Amino acid sequence: MRLIKNAIKTFIAYALHYSGLLSLIKNNRLRDRVCVLAYHRILPDAQAAKTNSADAIITESALFRKHLRWLKDEFHIIDMEELQAILLDNQPMAGNSLLVTFDDGWRDNFEHARSALTAEGVPATIFLPYNYIGSGEVFWQEEMLARLTQLNESEAEADQSLLMELAAIEAGAGKELLRRAVTQLKTKPYAEIYQTLERLRAHQPQSAIDMKLDAYMDWQQVNQLGKERISFGSHALSHRILTQIELDEARHEIVESRSLIKEKTGKEIDTIAYPNGNCNPAIEKIVDESGFRLGFTISRGYVAKDSNPMALPRFNIHTNNSSSKPLFLCTVLNIF
Repeated sequence: MRLIKNAIKTFIAYALHYSGLLSLIKNNRLRDRVCVLAYHRILPDAQAAKTNSADAIITESALFRKHLRWLKDEFHIIDMEELQAILLDNQPMAGNSLLVTFDDGWRDNFEHARSALTAEGVPATIFLPYNYIGSGEVFWQEEMLARLTQLNESEAEADQSLLMELAAIEAGAGKELLRRAVTQLKTKPYAEIYQTLERLRAHQPQSAIDMKLDAYMDWQQVNQLGKERISFGSHALSHRILTQIELDEARHEIVESRSLIKEKTGKEIDTIAYPNGNCNPAIEKIVDESGFRLGFTISRGYVAKDSNPMALPRFNIHTNNSSSKPLFLCTVLNIF
């Protein structure tokens, strides 16, 4: 069924593109609005096949460079400072405007995205989760999947029992099924998530997993990017979903991340992307009162002059929804 749906999408995308209708749709939808893209990881194919990250946050590196070329052909690319001027200082908005952003501060942003952005002259903003930059730590999702996969590869009866209990699936399941089980844990209380992770850690030595591919930038790399056309925003401290923790904890995550990232980079930090895109009026109020000028979700949609500056939409981009120019444009234009 998925293959059929993908084939239908591809047919429609190519038909719209080569008929010229996509250009008409673009000019109409972005006449007085800005499109903001949200990327995460930029990886070569060989690394994408080995990472513990979900497909929905991975863009193949050669494809990413094509994206930048397509964007330059089709859109007026702006930077974060220009977006702030448009929304908050009543500056005029050029038609077909578009902004590129990245969440999480993965090391591959430095190793792979940087060269493409530099070569194509495209500015971008990277939202940093302070606690992870330069720490050697990785997000719980990637570590848990790596450990579950390691359990899955073992034939020991104890491993099979633990796998069935923690992931609620049978030993022998493939990595994709394990990944879905990990993703479902995002709705659980963090105490339960961390308890599960600690049990896995106790069952396996650290040497059992290799997380180098899923690492984050260090501050030296961040500051090198800061000398180029890259700006930075906050992605909170611990990357916990702010609407799933106590409000005082959320306030701490928001306020401290702003001051600490500024201290490390020497740059004003006045934008934030909410972890997992989740916010609510209470969180938005804290963000506003903390001195941030703009806040970003991952809800699909465009930014207009009357948009709520504390809850701006973005389009999440990855290989599976952007593998050709017609499909990429259909995603950006909110057709699929």
